Amino acid sequence: MSLKLAAIFRDHMVVQRNKPIAVFGTGTPYNVVVVSLHTCTTRTKVAEDGTWYALLPPLPAGEGYNLNVSDETGQCICKDVAVGEVWLAGGQSNMELSLLDSADGAAVCKAYKGTQIRFYQVPKRAVVDAELVELEKKTTWKIADSRNVGELSAVAFYFAQHLAEKLHCVIGIVDCNWGGTSVACWMSCRMLESLTAGQAQLAAYKEQVGTKTVEQYAIEMREYDAAYQHWQEQIDACRLENPDITWNELHERCGECPWPQPTGWQSPFCPNNLHTSMILRIAPYTLCGFLYYQGEEDVSRHASYSDMLTALVKQWRMDWNDWELPFLFVQLPMYRAANAKEDNTWAMQREQQSVANAMLKHAGMIALTDCGEFDNIHPLDKKTPGQRLAQLAGQMVYGTGAEITPTVQTMYTDGIALYVMFSHITDTLILKKTDSKTCFIAGVDGVFYPAEAELTAPNTIRIFSPSVEMPQSIKYAWYNYGEASWFTKNGLAVPSFRRTLFVRKKEQDYA
Repeated sequence: MSLKLAAIFRDHMVVQRNKPIAVFGTGTPYNVVVVSLHTCTTRTKVAEDGTWYALLPPLPAGEGYNLNVSDETGQCICKDVAVGEVWLAGGQSNMELSLLDSADGAAVCKAYKGTQIRFYQVPKRAVVDAELVELEKKTTWKIADSRNVGELSAVAFYFAQHLAEKLHCVIGIVDCNWGGTSVACWMSCRMLESLTAGQAQLAAYKEQVGTKTVEQYAIEMREYDAAYQHWQEQIDACRLENPDITWNELHERCGECPWPQPTGWQSPFCPNNLHTSMILRIAPYTLCGFLYYQGEEDVSRHASYSDMLTALVKQWRMDWNDWELPFLFVQLPMYRAANAKEDNTWAMQREQQSVANAMLKHAGMIALTDCGEFDNIHPLDKKTPGQRLAQLAGQMVYGTGAEITPTVQTMYTDGIALYVMFSHITDTLILKKTDSKTCFIAGVDGVFYPAEAELTAPNTIRIFSPSVEMPQSIKYAWYNYGEASWFTKNGLAVPSFRRTLFVRKKEQDYA
């Protein structure tokens, strides 16, 4: 077996600065492999199963190096290697959405003159087979320029652009995402089976697939692809005719997007598949951390999402053998489909994301309570989440280590009003006037009424209503789609939340 590097090791790649650099691949069992980069050299031996793994000592930022890997069967060379900051951009369609397809994307691409962003896109294949191997052979690390930067995840681009300006080193992005995927798609079966929610999702998918064969799935996918292509052609034609056409008008003229895809064991939406065919094909390539934007697909399963998300973080940190890898993620923005009722499920999913954020170490969440588009699950503004993730990284990873998203610290009452105190407020909160009510409170009867809010301290808001005596509960921005009115002075939105004062349970409730 000839010596090979994993597919992610290519010319122009970026390796992580100031951390041991993982290099790995396959070769002839028991052969000695020599790995060198710049001033560093190390040796390892190919294991009995034909895999090998080496760690190079940390290097400072730099460019123009060669990675040399050799054994008695041959040599592999990766040219023009940069040492900088490397982040994995994971999730579903809102992370996947390209810069070119985002708001002002074409103009941003045309104007882009930077040289400090490079990116690698993990091949999209749901199973490990010969086709995946062929796709991997064609992959490259690309130095972003005005001609190709439009291919990069828009969120990741704005994140990397901000970091490059602040850190003055090359930023590497590993694009590893797939639209429409559940969090369950990115974890191992073993991890899923350790969770009640994971077991349920595996069982539900198994029931959906039933006795469907590989051939039946292939036929269904061909029919689906034809229907989707026809729908997309209609959408493109309408947009060409009217670039400002709304999603509501597009749906009326072209119908709803054909969704979901057929189920099958070869599907990217099968739990575990993408963990095997994408994550494990690049792990443990040395990273600074993870960026994650996902959750839309799991809104209907929101009750268990905090458990699933914390398990995903555990899974990926296990895959990289690094329990302190930063995990920075996006809380879902506002969204409601035109034909959907306001059922608060997106608010409840946002709550689950906040719960996961509170439970996790070395993790941070940005809020998009002030973002989102009515009837468009793919809001085109990707600059805001990208830059907020970069701000979060600047604070938590490259700065003081502190969170930046305002978080409810505690709540109390004087019998007339509720007082909510927030943490992570470096200056002061700002309460903006809106055309609609964003805050509601309730008394012991649990009936909510619109409430007024006023700032009593830089981090404290007083909320009151003449309709509520002895207030006990609060809901802020608690809807799928609506306005936000609470911000920090530097423009960060307060996440939607609900809280109730502690009520002591009866003794029998503990039995």
